[in-house]
Amino acid sequence: MPILITGGTGFVGLNVADALLSAGTDVVIFGQALPPEPLVAPLRKRSGTLAIETGDIRDGAQLRDILSRHKVDKIIHGAAVTASLDRERTQARTIVDVNVGGTIEVLDAALQHGISRIVALGTGSVFGTHDPDGPDLDEQRDSPVPENLYGISKYAAERTAIRYRDTRGLDLCVARLGVVFGRYEYDTGVRDTLSVPFQLLHAAEAGRTVRVRRILPDDWVYATDVADAIVRLLGAAKLQPLYHVSAGRRWSIADWCERLKGAFPRFAFELVEEDADADIGVPAPRRRPLFSTVRLREDTGFAPRFGPAEAFADYVKWHTAKGD
Repeated sequence: MPILITGGTGFVGLNVADALLSAGTDVVIFGQALPPEPLVAPLRKRSGTLAIETGDIRDGAQLRDILSRHKVDKIIHGAAVTASLDRERTQARTIVDVNVGGTIEVLDAALQHGISRIVALGTGSVFGTHDPDGPDLDEQRDSPVPENLYGISKYAAERTAIRYRDTRGLDLCVARLGVVFGRYEYDTGVRDTLSVPFQLLHAAEAGRTVRVRRILPDDWVYATDVADAIVRLLGAAKLQPLYHVSAGRRWSIADWCERLKGAFPRFAFELVEEDADADIGVPAPRRRPLFSTVRLREDTGFAPRFGPAEAFADYVKWHTAKGD
C-alpha cells in the first residue's frame, strides 16, 4: 500500500521518496507546489509508482481525501515552514499554523483512516543554546529549550505527536534530524536558509570567491543517510517515541571547501570570524553538541554510510549529472 509523505515535494521528502520508490514501494508526495520536473523525472523511473498531490497541510478534508483515494497505509510527516527571523517577524501566525496546526490535521486524519504507522520529522533547532563541546545530546536526557519560532513550533508539534501516541494509540515516532544536506535540495519558498554545502557547491561551480563563517553548525548528515534512517523507522518492529538522526560526527567546513577547490579550480574561499564579513553561513543556527544515535542504531540497525569523502563524491556526481 502507498506511503504518504507530507512535505514530500521538498528536499528531505524527495530523498525519502527516492529510497522508497527504489525499493518498489508506491509513494504519494504532498506539498504546497509541484517540485521542479528535473528532480521528479528520475523518480518516475523507479520500480515503485509515484503520485503527486498539491495543497495546504492545514486542509484536513483534503488530507482525508488523499488518504482515502490512494489507500495510504503509512505517513511520513515532514511538511513545515523552516522560518528565518525575517519571516518570523512578518508571518508568525502562519509558521505556527502550519507547523503545529498542520501536524494536528495529519494526526486526526491518520486516526480516522486507521494509518498503521507515522514517522513525524523533527529538527535539531528545538535545542537552543548548549555548550557545543558538551556531551552528545540524548533524546531522553536532554530537554530542548528552543529559542526561535521555528524551533518553538516544531517542538510543540513533536510533543503534540507524542501526546497523540500516548493517549490515542497512534503507532508513531518523531525523527529529530541533524543538519541535512545533499541530493534534491532546492529553494521551495518555505525553507528560508539553504544548507551551507548547497550554497558552497553552487558558488564553487560558478568559480566564485566566498567568505565563509568559520564557526557553523557542523553536525551535518547526508540526505541519503537520513532517508535510510526514516525508511528503517517505518519498518521497525517496535518504536520508541523519539529518535535522533545524525551522522554522529563533526564535519569540517575547511575540509569541505578544500574538496570543492580541488573539483572546481576557479573556486576560492576564506574563513572569517565575524558575521559581518561572511557571505556564506549567515544567518545560520548556532553550533551545538552532536546527536547521540545509539537508540536509533539499537532499534533499527542504522549506521551512516556517507562520511565526508563519500558524501562529497556522491553529491558532486549527482549535481553534475542533474545539470543544475
